Amino acid sequence: MRLLTSALSDPNSSDDLKCNDLVWLLHLVGDAHQPLHAVSRFNHQLKGDQGGNAELVNVRGAQSKLHALWDGILGDRGTANAAVGAASLLPPPDPVLAKVDDPEAWFKESAALAQQFVYTSEIGPDRHPYDLSAAYPVQAKADSQTQVGLAGQRLANLINSALK
Repeated sequence: MRLLTSALSDPNSSDDLKCNDLVWLLHLVGDAHQPLHAVSRFNHQLKGDQGGNAELVNVRGAQSKLHALWDGILGDRGTANAAVGAASLLPPPDPVLAKVDDPEAWFKESAALAQQFVYTSEIGPDRHPYDLSAAYPVQAKADSQTQVGLAGQRLANLINSALK
């Protein structure tokens, strides 16, 4: 990510390069904060679940991949206005965590969150699909909101630092 921000701060970088790097920076900072982008679960029956892509879950009668549930828990099909409205509901990021500017630390945090909040006892060791309780997506949404708020602050910090 440091390479991407370096182009933003370089007055000799073309606008095309800055635009490309900014788009990738937005994407990668977000990915670093999604717990299933930082892990893959292994057990005796499963030789890696590809970050939840090999796990099927049932939530309120609908089946999806575990990874897709977490990717879309805050909504992934709405309008720009809906996204702005959803952003206004995000909790403020922890100010100490927001200052962490090491992407490796972000992925470690996300891996720990996956162990604690994604791969709960509801995602068992047996074959899927797993029937998730009504509480699971509620907790997943709250965790995702916290992560998105933190990712947004860290992204703002990166961009502000690059543009100084």
